[in-house]
Amino acid sequence: MNKVSVRCWEIENYRPGASAIDHILITYPEDNSGHELITCKSCGELYAVTVVKEVYIGPPLDEKVVNMKCINCGVFLDGNFAYYPDTYLAGGDLIIYQRDTLIPDDNESLIKEFYGIYE
Repeated sequence: MNKVSVRCWEIENYRPGASAIDHILITYPEDNSGHELITCKSCGELYAVTVVKEVYIGPPLDEKVVNMKCINCGVFLDGNFAYYPDTYLAGGDLIIYQRDTLIPDDNESLIKEFYGIYE
């Protein structure tokens, strides 16, 4: 599995009762370009899904992760991943987050590298 560069934005999520602010990364793929992020539900490791490769080369993500193990914890990703940041791991709990539909300015974006599922 190779790494891929992904344009993303860092968002702060304030959870009621949490002792710290969650800093999460978010992507905004458009049509068939850009990247989605997924997370291992066991350890929180993040992976990039190159949308154009999923759509035009395939197979669909659910099929692609069959027999793939998380590079961090070794647990199979099949049935053990979630779309990020819609679901993310914080303090041992899976947190549900609803992303804002307003896309932040490009000048606020970061380029991060993640292991790519289709790379």
